[in-house]
Amino acid sequence: MSALQESDWATTLAEATRHFISLLQIDTTNPPGNELPAAQYIAAVLAQHDIESVILESAPRRANLVARLKGDGSLPPMLLMGHMDVVMAEPDKWSHPPFSGHKDASGMIFGRGATDMKQTVTAALATLLLVKQNFHDRGLLPKRDLIFLALADEETGGAYGARWMAENHAALFADAEFALNEGGGIAAEINGVRYMTIQAGEKGTSRFWLRARGTPGHGSVPMPNAGIVRLADAVHRLGSTWLPVHMTATTRGFLEVLAATQSGQAATFFRALLESDDPGVVMQKAPLEPGMQRNLNAVLRNTAMPTIVRSGGQLNVIPDVAEAGIDGRLLPGQSRADFEREIRDVLGSGLADLEIDWATAEPAIALEAELEGPLYTAIQEVMAARAPGTHLLPNLVTGGTDAKAIAPLGIKVFGFSPHPADDLNLFERAHAHDERLHEKSFHYCVRTTYEIVERVISRSV
Repeated sequence: MSALQESDWATTLAEATRHFISLLQIDTTNPPGNELPAAQYIAAVLAQHDIESVILESAPRRANLVARLKGDGSLPPMLLMGHMDVVMAEPDKWSHPPFSGHKDASGMIFGRGATDMKQTVTAALATLLLVKQNFHDRGLLPKRDLIFLALADEETGGAYGARWMAENHAALFADAEFALNEGGGIAAEINGVRYMTIQAGEKGTSRFWLRARGTPGHGSVPMPNAGIVRLADAVHRLGSTWLPVHMTATTRGFLEVLAATQSGQAATFFRALLESDDPGVVMQKAPLEPGMQRNLNAVLRNTAMPTIVRSGGQLNVIPDVAEAGIDGRLLPGQSRADFEREIRDVLGSGLADLEIDWATAEPAIALEAELEGPLYTAIQEVMAARAPGTHLLPNLVTGGTDAKAIAPLGIKVFGFSPHPADDLNLFERAHAHDERLHEKSFHYCVRTTYEIVERVISRSV
């Protein structure tokens, strides 16, 4: 297909901006979610362009939307996916109301979901409209179907969204070969070198309650072996001790890019991390700023971070039990049994009797996709043109996305929602007060997403 003219892009981007602002103005705070009005808005826009969609409610007003543009059937479909729900906002701490979609004089657009992830959902919507205009309306069919999946409930785990869709309506999208999702396309700069992340993996979750028991008694007579004291020791150990390093394929790719593109002390460090028999020791001397060092440590290891502590009910009573909630995250290839061994090693023999009560029967899966194939090639080619001098950086995220429900269906999921190389604090604005995205960054996301999709669905291989 021939590229759009700049005049066509001006019209397309102006329309996409209107849809973006309109979606930001719909309050889809989760809980309770209430994604139905957002799904209805998207469905109405698609209908205006003669694109059929279906809205499926997993519970009242918990809506998911699926739309499909047909290809010629010669290659498997491509999936664009994103969630419509957003996290809560505290309006009194915002410069503009969080559901106003306010655009200031500089072009900055404010709204909860502006970076997580209504900008990506709108870019997918705009891409669908452009494919309809540039293929179907001209009597042409691409090589692949293009499926759009707008989901509920990602922010609280996907029980009403991706998980429900995968369990109940997978036939609507499970024939896709690969998908574009959130989690990448985030610009970074390290020592003056620019990078763009592409999410190829994410950690799994294996949360648990750590429980210590002891003899209750009167608070006026200290008891050093009380459950609450022993739990405090355990919480400190888990919160301040890094578990062993496990090098995943994605993180190895991440380090290889940095070793090849950095110079001096930084390059030496990344090469040493790749080559060392004891990378944990190398990490202790990392020449990185604290935030990057913490994140790199987290993608190199399973983690067990205490997040909740509870015990007792009266100030003068030593409780008989104390427990801590631990947010456990597992790397690809790691089992719950592996994880428990590492936890027990940190606790040591003195705390060996502490109980581990897993929050779920099985851990949520960790994911890792090989960086190859038509979608990855298209991303490489488009970014070479759209962001020359910016290096694609494979990334394994420490959190989770809807990919956990979609990838087990056999769909290869990449997180890549591209933003300009000079928009360097995108991730920090997600879930924050005054969440916002500049109009130029949004336009970049729309245009780049379309160019990637057009290449993928047009090619014979």
